[in-house]
Amino acid sequence: MKKLLAPLLISLLVLTGCGNSAHAIFKLPLSPVPLIMNVDTTILSHLVVSVASGDFAKQATKDGAISQSIIYYLPATGSKVIFMSVYEFPATKFDRLKNPAEPPAYGQEVLRKNGFVYSVAGPHDSIFDPKTADGKNVSALYATIYKSATYSAK
Repeated sequence: MKKLLAPLLISLLVLTGCGNSAHAIFKLPLSPVPLIMNVDTTILSHLVVSVASGDFAKQATKDGAISQSIIYYLPATGSKVIFMSVYEFPATKFDRLKNPAEPPAYGQEVLRKNGFVYSVAGPHDSIFDPKTADGKNVSALYATIYKSATYSAK
């Protein structure tokens, strides 16, 4: 009986997907930037997309940004924090802004399409303790934000 029970139990676990740790993906619009970001649905409720404003946004516009968004992370407790900024530039203007002697002012290019560059500026260090749920969420997001496969143009 024990010889039959073990294979049966293993088969049941495989069929029900208990061995599968993949999560569903949501396509998060980054409006007004015409990009969509693939986000794990378990993290989605922690993200808020907003239009960039303030002095830095004004400077980005002067430098040629067509659109800009800020993505906030909402921790389990406490106030929202800026997680990343997303920019849309004409490719020629973005390319002129590059200076190898300085860090990129408007982040790293993640997609170039139809004469436009989409760039992301995110955190350089963990903004939460990596052992906490928020720290794990931010680490998971950080692992994807600079990969072009994370995004698609609208």
